[in-house]
Amino acid sequence: MKPIEIDTTGATALDQIPESCGAVTVGCTDVAGILAAVIESSESLRAEHTALRGTVEALEADQNKVAEASDEARLLSERAIERLGEGTALINSSLGQINSVLAMVETMASHVTSFAAAMDQVRRSALDIDQIAETTNILALNATIEAMRAGDAGRTFAVVAGEVKSLANDTRRATEEIAATIDALDTEAQTMIEKVETGAKASAEAKSSVAGIETTIFNVSELVEQVDKQNDTIARSTSTISDHVVGVRGGLKSFNRVAVDSEVKLRRAHDRMGSLEMTASEMFDRIVQAGLSPEDSAMVERAQSFARSLSEKTSAAMASGELSEMALFDIDYNEIEGSNPPRFRTSLSSWAESQWRPMLDDAKASDPRIIAAACTDMNGFLPAHLTEHSRAPTGDLVHDTQYCRNGRMILDPLDQKAKESTAPYMMAVYRQEGDGREYKVVRNIYVPLMVNGRRWGDFELAYSFD
Repeated sequence: MKPIEIDTTGATALDQIPESCGAVTVGCTDVAGILAAVIESSESLRAEHTALRGTVEALEADQNKVAEASDEARLLSERAIERLGEGTALINSSLGQINSVLAMVETMASHVTSFAAAMDQVRRSALDIDQIAETTNILALNATIEAMRAGDAGRTFAVVAGEVKSLANDTRRATEEIAATIDALDTEAQTMIEKVETGAKASAEAKSSVAGIETTIFNVSELVEQVDKQNDTIARSTSTISDHVVGVRGGLKSFNRVAVDSEVKLRRAHDRMGSLEMTASEMFDRIVQAGLSPEDSAMVERAQSFARSLSEKTSAAMASGELSEMALFDIDYNEIEGSNPPRFRTSLSSWAESQWRPMLDDAKASDPRIIAAACTDMNGFLPAHLTEHSRAPTGDLVHDTQYCRNGRMILDPLDQKAKESTAPYMMAVYRQEGDGREYKVVRNIYVPLMVNGRRWGDFELAYSFD
């Protein structure tokens, strides 16, 4: 009998189906993760855009205030220039009058000096008259003596000599009064001269001050004109900035429309990719369920063995009274204050940390291809996790996201589908969260965790063949 030849080429192709299917699933998952990251970046960018738009609006409002203030400043400077011009005219008029008064003071000083000289001349003339009167009196006395000697013939001449003597005496008395008056006038004149000289000195200082006032007024006028020019420059610059702000605001509006449209398209693509991701996971699950991927099937057997050990450990604890059924199935999730991401605790948490955690650590250590092992209840709650993912929180979001996973509640669509499945296990390919910024695509096995015939949740084993 002729032996039947087996087509090994077809068998090889059949072996490649799970790998190809897994590659498609991994690719879909990876693309979905990239799209999610892009959407998150777009949302962040739009949030920043909204803040920027608010900043631009605030800038525009401030710019309007600056423009209003600049216009008001220009009006004020114009009014200041106008009023300063009026004030300058009045001040110049006053300064002219002051200069006239000062000139009069100087003229008065010269007149008083001339008056003093005239008074001195009058005094000298009075002395001359007094000397003449003295001489006349002596002559009159001599004439009288001669008239007496002449007897009757000189009697008439004696009368005339007596009148001359009387006139000379009157003249002397008059000159004495003039001298007394001149002395009094001289005293007053000296006082007046001193005051006029003081006034003249003050007028010279006043002239210097007047010159300083004129210079100051001129400088103030120049400064106000410069301020007016600066205000005009500010007004022009403000107008230019306002135009730029309007342009930026228009650009932001256009950007927002484009960003929103792009985000809608990205979400649509992400949703479609999510559906494709779910379909690829289902296809991967069916291939493994059909026994077409021996490597994955071997991992399934290992995961089921770990799940049985966990179930037996938990059942024994309940039988001994170490753990109550109420504590095991407790869904009163109490959030840990200040945790970020949020973490919770139930009556099961302490027991699971002491009993399940070592078993989870052993499961991960059993094969270098195993990335993680965890127990999640029907709501996605993880009462315990691997030791390396159960560190004390630091408050740093990146650190706490990656290393503080015990107590988290994670229920993605694939997780939800696994909870609804009644199959002995379910395969999936998903993006492991990591530090919240970078994700790792892994294969995952969900094995129902049954305790005394009641499903508590699932034992999950994540691994990668890369």
